Amino acid sequence: MAKELHQICFITRFPEYAQKIKEKISNMKEVCPVFAVGKEFSCRDLAQKGFKLFILADDDAIALYGEDKGDFLRLGFTTMDCICAVSREEVAGKKVYVAAENTGEIHFDVLKNYFQTQVFPFDPCESRENEQFINANKEDVLYLVAPEAFEGAKKAGVNYRILCHSQETLLQSIKAAKEILKVKNAEIEKNKEILLRMEQYKVVFNFTNDAILATNENGIIIAANDMVYKFLKWNPKDRLEGKRIDKVVKGTKMIKAMEKEGGDVGDVFELPYCTVLTHRIPIEIDGKRKGVVSTFQDLSALQEHEKNARVNFYKNKKGFFAKYSFDDIKGSSNKIKEVKNIAKSYATSNSTVLILGETGTGKELFAQSIHKSSLRADGPFVAVNCAAIPKNLLEAEFFGYEEGSFTGASKGGKMGVFEMAHKGTIFLDEIGEMPLSMQAQLLRVIQEKEIRRIGSDKVVPVEVRVISATNRDLQGDVKKGRFREDLFYRLNVLELKIPPLRERKEDIKEISVEYLRSFNIRSYRANEALWNEIIEELEKYDLRGNIRELQNMLERLSVMLENKHINTNALFAEISKGMNDGENLDYNKNAIPHTLYNDDGNNFGKDEVDRWEKKKILQALKNNGFSRTKTAAELGIWNDES
Repeated sequence: MAKELHQICFITRFPEYAQKIKEKISNMKEVCPVFAVGKEFSCRDLAQKGFKLFILADDDAIALYGEDKGDFLRLGFTTMDCICAVSREEVAGKKVYVAAENTGEIHFDVLKNYFQTQVFPFDPCESRENEQFINANKEDVLYLVAPEAFEGAKKAGVNYRILCHSQETLLQSIKAAKEILKVKNAEIEKNKEILLRMEQYKVVFNFTNDAILATNENGIIIAANDMVYKFLKWNPKDRLEGKRIDKVVKGTKMIKAMEKEGGDVGDVFELPYCTVLTHRIPIEIDGKRKGVVSTFQDLSALQEHEKNARVNFYKNKKGFFAKYSFDDIKGSSNKIKEVKNIAKSYATSNSTVLILGETGTGKELFAQSIHKSSLRADGPFVAVNCAAIPKNLLEAEFFGYEEGSFTGASKGGKMGVFEMAHKGTIFLDEIGEMPLSMQAQLLRVIQEKEIRRIGSDKVVPVEVRVISATNRDLQGDVKKGRFREDLFYRLNVLELKIPPLRERKEDIKEISVEYLRSFNIRSYRANEALWNEIIEELEKYDLRGNIRELQNMLERLSVMLENKHINTNALFAEISKGMNDGENLDYNKNAIPHTLYNDDGNNFGKDEVDRWEKKKILQALKNNGFSRTKTAAELGIWNDES
C-alpha cells in the first residue's frame, strides 16, 4: 500500500453512511479507512494516529473538522452517483428530487434525459422541521437522499432511496487525495530542508569571527550577527534590525559604498572601541542594488593571527624548534652541574642571555635547553650563525624585505628571522662576528621590540627572547672598538660561562660512552674493554676542540675499528697524532714509526695520513665556501683567530 494511503481516510457523521462507503470500497484496488466521527471520536484523534488528509463524505462532517487537525478534501455528489443510486424502473412515472446540500457537480438535464422524468434539486436545509418532506409526501415523488437529509426523510416517511457516492467517485477522490498529499508532503520536506539550511546559515552566520552587518537601500539594518554586538558593545536584547546604520555607527561609509562599483574592499575604519579592517559589498538583485553587506575584523588581532600563522608555517616547514633539553647535556662533574643549575634558573626569565664558551663546548645545546624549559617552549626556536651570513645580506636575513625592494628580491618578499621567532627565542651564535653597522640595528630591535622590513614603511612588532653566544672575549672587543659597549651590556643581562672539557675531564668518559652508544652501539659492545682503554687515553689530553673534537676522534676511531686489520697500537698512535696536531705540536722525530695496516706489507704511514687529512680539509673548505671559521667548526679544529 502506498505511503499516502496510510495518511488518508474518509469521515462522515453518520455510522450508517460510513458502512455504505466501506462496502463500496472493499473491492477496490485503492483502499483507505472510513470513520464515523462525532463528539466521542474526533478528527483530532485521527490526526494523532497519523492521518493528514480527510475526505469529507458529507457536508455535516465539516462542522466536526478543525483547521488545526490536517487538510481536507470535500466530496460532493456527481451525476453518476445519482444514476447509480436508483434504477429507471423505480423512477418511472415519478418526480425525482435530489435531497443534498452539495449538488454543484450534478447535471440535472442529463438525469432528466436518462430517467425520462423530471429531476429537481432539493435542499433539506431550507425546510423547517421537514415541512417540505411532509408536504411532498406523495406516491408519485421519489427522493434521492444524501446523508445530511437521512433523519428528515425518515421522520417524514417519504419515499426515498439513499444517495451514496459511487465506486468511481470514491476511487477518483482517493486518487485526488493522494496527489494532494504528495504535494503537501513534498512541501513539508522542502520546508524542512529550507528550515535546516536556514539554521545552518544561522550557525555559520554567528560562528564566524567576522562581524557581518547588512542594510537595505535605505540604510536600515536588516541583519547583524553576534560579533557585531561584541564589536559595537551593543546590548543583544536591543536588536539592531530596523535601526538606521548611521544612527548606530557614526561616520559609517556603508550607504556610500552602494554607489561604488565593487564597493569598498580592505578599508581601515575606526570604531569607538577598536580599529577594524572592513569590506563593504553592494547587494544586487535583478541588476539593482538593494543594500550593502559589510564584514569587519579587529585589525590588531588580524595582524597577530597573520604573524602567528606565518611563524607556525615557517616553524613546521623549516624545523624551527628546539630538539635538545637539559637531559641531553651529559656530565656529572660539579662544574657542569653548577652551569646547568644556573641555566635552568635563566629559563624562568625573559631577559637576554649571553653564553660564553670555547668552540665545541655545546653553547647551542644550552640555548635550546633554556628555550625548551621556558614558557616559550611552544614557540619557535630560530638559530642564526652570524659568521655564516655575508655582511651585505645580514639586514635582509634579520629583518626581511618586501617584494622588489632590491635586485634579486624574492617574489612576495621574505620574512626575517626576528619575525619567524615571534613569541619564541632567537639564538644568535657567534655574535662577536657581527659588523658594527648591524650591531646598531640589532640594539634598536632588542630595545624597541619592533622591526621594519627592507623596502617597507610599516613597523612590525616582535616579541622575542634573545640568547647569544660567542667564543670571543667580547669585553676585550669592546675596549678595542670592535663591539658596541651598549649592545654588549644589553645582551649580557644574564651571563652563562660553559667550562671547557679540560676543566672537567671526569665528564669525558660519560660523554664518550653516550656518544658511542648512539653512533655505533654494536661496535661499542663488541669492543667495550678496548674502548675503556681508549677513553682513558683521551682523558690525558686537553682536547682544545672540546666535545666536538672528542666526538670527531671517537667517530674516526670507531670507523677504523671496523677494519679488522688495524692493530691496537695504531689506534693509540692515531690518538697521539690527532691530539698533538690539534695542539699544533711537531711530531717526536725520535718516535718509532707506527704501522696502521699489518698484512701483506701494505703500510699506511705518516705521509699518507697527512695527504688524507689535507684532502679532507680541502674538501671541507670547498663545502663551506672557503670560510675558515665554518670549516674549523665542521672539522672540530681549533681556530686561533677566534
